[in-house]
Amino acid sequence: QSCLSRQQLLAAIRQMQQLLKGQETRFSEGLRAVRSRLSTIHASLARAAPEPAAASCPALQAPVDGRKFGTKYLVDHEVHFACDPGFQLLGSSTRMCQANGSWTGQEPHCAEISECSSSPCQNGGTCLEGLNHFKCLCPPQWTGTTCQYQAQTAPPTWSVTDDPAFSRQPRCAQIAQTQQCSCDPGFHMSGTASNGICQDLNECEVYQQEGGPRLCAHACINIPGSFRCSCPAGYVLLGDGKSCEDIDECSLSQDNCTSGSTCINTGGGFQCVTPQCPPAAGNVSYVKTSPL
Repeated sequence: QSCLSRQQLLAAIRQMQQLLKGQETRFSEGLRAVRSRLSTIHASLARAAPEPAAASCPALQAPVDGRKFGTKYLVDHEVHFACDPGFQLLGSSTRMCQANGSWTGQEPHCAEISECSSSPCQNGGTCLEGLNHFKCLCPPQWTGTTCQYQAQTAPPTWSVTDDPAFSRQPRCAQIAQTQQCSCDPGFHMSGTASNGICQDLNECEVYQQEGGPRLCAHACINIPGSFRCSCPAGYVLLGDGKSCEDIDECSLSQDNCTSGSTCINTGGGFQCVTPQCPPAAGNVSYVKTSPL
């Protein structure tokens, strides 16, 4: 076996060094390509994908003492709101479903309209609130729609004078060397300026005497400074404080009908009915197909 000479060994070593250098260069280029690809994928995944557009919005409810028009809650659909008579809408009357799943505008509310908020009654007159209207109850020396005319009249018959609970002391103040007195809402001044007293206004009697619109659907009860409405048995007072609605004892399971009988709701009550088929005659027979 022959050994390589020194020159041959050096040549072989140089050849191996060049081969390794080439391999190292290609390996480094491959690593750089892999790093670049990983960075691209990482950046792509790091970016948050946009959320898909909402297909609908949350359901909306009609405001208390109001109504809602529209039952679809899809994007670009509108829902409209309105209030019952005697109430005004606060908030948005129309709301539209947006692509982000929220509604435009503000939540609507129905507030009772106060016809007396502008103090339309003059010269110590008392404003009586009605449904979509007002009425001024004037002191004896004043008359007119807003108590704007001076007149001499007899003491009003609708004044409650026989019960201490329906009397109040007036609020008086010295203005420009003249004492001026006034009464709380629902009361009127009786007597002279020096010894006057505030007597309750019987609102129920006023409206009954003058043939105006009824204050209550059923019964009007006078109370100090105001009135309240009541309903007959079997009815419930509605939110407007004036109207009555029949109680459906059957649907509310408030009846005492026995098994086999049927509850029939009536105005102010109910009836238990047990229908019976007539006796069969000849070849005729009956088949009961419904509760009635």
